[in-house]
Order: sequence, then C-alpha cells, then structure tokens
Amino acid sequence: MELKKGLMVTAIREKLDGSLEAQGNDPRWSTYIFETKGEVVELRGDYVQVKFGAVPTPPIWLHKEQIQAA
Repeated sequence: MELKKGLMVTAIREKLDGSLEAQGNDPRWSTYIFETKGEVVELRGDYVQVKFGAVPTPPIWLHKEQIQAA
C-alpha cells in the first residue's frame, strides 16, 4: 500500500497489541480506530499520523505496518 496524505485507513488490532506503541500508551485501544476510517494527515519515516473523525480526538501516530487502507 502506498501511503499518502488524505488516504483513508483503519488500524490493525493484531499489529497494535503487544507493540512498542502499546507499551508506551494505555493498551486498551479505543474501538473507533478499528471500526471507523481515519485520514492520513502526516508522514514521517515509518510513522503515520492519523486523524479519526468519528470522535473529537487528537490525531495519533502509528507505525505504517499497523494500518490498512479502508
């Protein structure tokens, strides 16, 4: 998958559970990141900033292997 700004994505639970990112955060992921579409707003190396519009929350950074095209 080619990542670019504006791409709609969802998170992959299996890739997040037990990840480095999970260790640095509350490991109880909100279901909206798996069930709703988020928009790629920034790219930096292997990380992607995603804004999920279903709820009013700030964008989150995820590793590019932890997301999939929606």
